Amino acid sequence: MSSSGVERRADLLAELQQAAQTSTTDGILFHQVIADRVGLHVTDLRCLNVLAQAGPLTAGELGQRLGLATTGAVTRMVDRLERAGYVRREVDPDDRRRVIIHSLPDRQAVIASLYQGIATGWDELLATYSDEQLRQFLDLFDRMHQMSQRQLAALHSPSSDDQTPPS
Repeated sequence: MSSSGVERRADLLAELQQAAQTSTTDGILFHQVIADRVGLHVTDLRCLNVLAQAGPLTAGELGQRLGLATTGAVTRMVDRLERAGYVRREVDPDDRRRVIIHSLPDRQAVIASLYQGIATGWDELLATYSDEQLRQFLDLFDRMHQMSQRQLAALHSPSSDDQTPPS
């Protein structure tokens, strides 16, 4: 690759990095506005999203999927959601020491309606791309997810306090 080709690629990569950062910030701000609108913490909203995708989970499974480090943080979050009418606790019939958290569909529908505009916009945007391009996007998002999971694991490890996460 010529030096001008290397420079063009470096510029393109820098633009992509900036676009990814902007998109991530947009997503964070969007979720915060939704959380504010329904009177929840943004972590509570993420919890409801996890329950909508995965179905009922134990408190420990929720904490793990959300990256909450303590059982106390999970308990406080579930307490808030239960008081607000978004979830209910159920004792696990196979192990009475465990509690399973269920989202309540009618309350979940209220939140889902707030995402309808962005879902429609997403569908309209993606309709402009070919199936091959969509497969490339899926590959990119899958790789970004795997990379993010590695970064999170490194940041959560006790030895990461003094280290830069791996790439």
